[in-house]
Amino acid sequence: MSSPRLRVQFETLFEHYDGADCGVQLEDITDILCCTRRNARIVLNKMEEEGWIEWHPSPGRGKLSKLNFKRSRSDVSENLARRYLEEGKVGHALKVLDQDTAKLAQVVESYLGVQQQEGRQVVRLPYYRPLLALNPLQNIRRSERHIVRQVFSGLTKLDENEELIPDLAHTWEMLTPRQWRFYIRPAVRFHNGDLLTVEAVIESLNGLRSRKLFSHIEQVVSTQKHVIDIHLDRDDHHLPILLAESCAKILLPVTSRNEEFNQFPIGTGPYKVQQNDEKRLVLQAFDGYFGFRPLIDSVEVWVIDDVHSSMVFPSLSKPIAPQAAVVNDEVELDPGCTYLLLNRRDGLAKSDEWASYFSQRLSSLNVFQQLPQDKIVELGALPAHGLKPGWYHHTRQANYTAPPSYRTINIAYHAKHPMFPTLAKALELLLKQDGLDVELHTYDLEMPNISDIDIWVKPMSIANHRDDAIVGWLLDYSDIEKMSRSEDFSVWREVITQWQQTEETTFPAHEIGKALAEKLQLIPMFHCWLGVSKDQCGSLQNAKCNALGWFDFSQVWVKPKREGG
Repeated sequence: MSSPRLRVQFETLFEHYDGADCGVQLEDITDILCCTRRNARIVLNKMEEEGWIEWHPSPGRGKLSKLNFKRSRSDVSENLARRYLEEGKVGHALKVLDQDTAKLAQVVESYLGVQQQEGRQVVRLPYYRPLLALNPLQNIRRSERHIVRQVFSGLTKLDENEELIPDLAHTWEMLTPRQWRFYIRPAVRFHNGDLLTVEAVIESLNGLRSRKLFSHIEQVVSTQKHVIDIHLDRDDHHLPILLAESCAKILLPVTSRNEEFNQFPIGTGPYKVQQNDEKRLVLQAFDGYFGFRPLIDSVEVWVIDDVHSSMVFPSLSKPIAPQAAVVNDEVELDPGCTYLLLNRRDGLAKSDEWASYFSQRLSSLNVFQQLPQDKIVELGALPAHGLKPGWYHHTRQANYTAPPSYRTINIAYHAKHPMFPTLAKALELLLKQDGLDVELHTYDLEMPNISDIDIWVKPMSIANHRDDAIVGWLLDYSDIEKMSRSEDFSVWREVITQWQQTEETTFPAHEIGKALAEKLQLIPMFHCWLGVSKDQCGSLQNAKCNALGWFDFSQVWVKPKREGG
């Protein structure tokens, strides 16, 4: 790439000659650029290689050489800015544009969105952090959970209407409440070309037995070709819906994985990971997908750090606050919430007095009064009074309650999050007003030592609006068991067990949400609006925002422009 110095030298020449083609002597160039004749020749040759100028030297002293400008100053700056964007260097791009954020937004807008590359349809999306952890067996975040669903397949899945449909299993049946039979599609291949075998399915399902959500799996066997029987140690009328969870995706056998599997996973889904690093994630449509091949050939998620993300248009996946004129079916509230998880097992909140104090002092209404208005508007945040929108299980008002004693409060949160650092500062301010010391613990992939934490800022990250989504959240990735009293968690788990043992399809999610609030286990903080901006989608069709804040890459397509329109 051309250096910033070369750009400055070009601008110096361009301004000196007003961008007009002219006859010059090499000595004129050396005077303008304050360099030697040799360096002047090198600079002119490099500018010509970049396509910025044409330089026609004339031999002999006194003869004029020809200098033609092929690019304007703004052309060169914008071209260089695009190159920096390709490297993820947004700060550098802004610098070459003379700190002009409006111009940066224009460059980014022209570079991202729907693009055509050598006849291939490419969608480029901006995001504020890398997506490096894509193993569905890990404790992954909301956006990673979405990517996992593009890369992997499970036995079952939910469609865009959140109805259970076949995936790797083309059908299934309950032989008894303790034995389910799944019929596996033949000739399915992983992204590396390996054939999906019954043994691979059994290995993945057996690996689930260590998780609370699937601890009732007794054994998984195959007695016929392409047939899997799952035996349970207790009744479960709803096993297929649980198998649609992200953690239940079918993985490549352990012996076939390399050391980079977490960052470059291999699945059987509609997209395969082509590139994944600190700068971008590139997903490529899998031509061998057993379902309908995606119509978008490639999806690129570009990392734009949070310092500069507000200078460019928001991501297609970023929650947006609806304006009165644009509220429609495609903009809706997050089906879960961000909440404060209190450590009722090892932290200060194991005392009912402390738990009650936290619940009163750190209510969503109190906290919202401390948040910057622009941040609230940017994320479209609304105070939450329960786990899901419309639930009112935590409506404690701002009555002042003194802390039981004067201690240091330890608060943990994801460092790379658009809202959590601001939220943590608001919590710190409220607690310090009561004379308490606060220690903030940030983390990325490595989880904090939970026994040292009193309050954990957590997102629910549930993947759909169904009431039974609470099951996977509570048992698999909420971390509530680690910070709750064992007797309380046993009660909540028993509610789930009772639901599994009946054919009743409605899960008592309301009961769980109410109990979590009444037991002072968590404090709901806020809900966010989720939606996709039509202005940013352009010709992208069917870009309907899902519960994870993204749209299903495999379901969108590009509508050609009308001729002459």
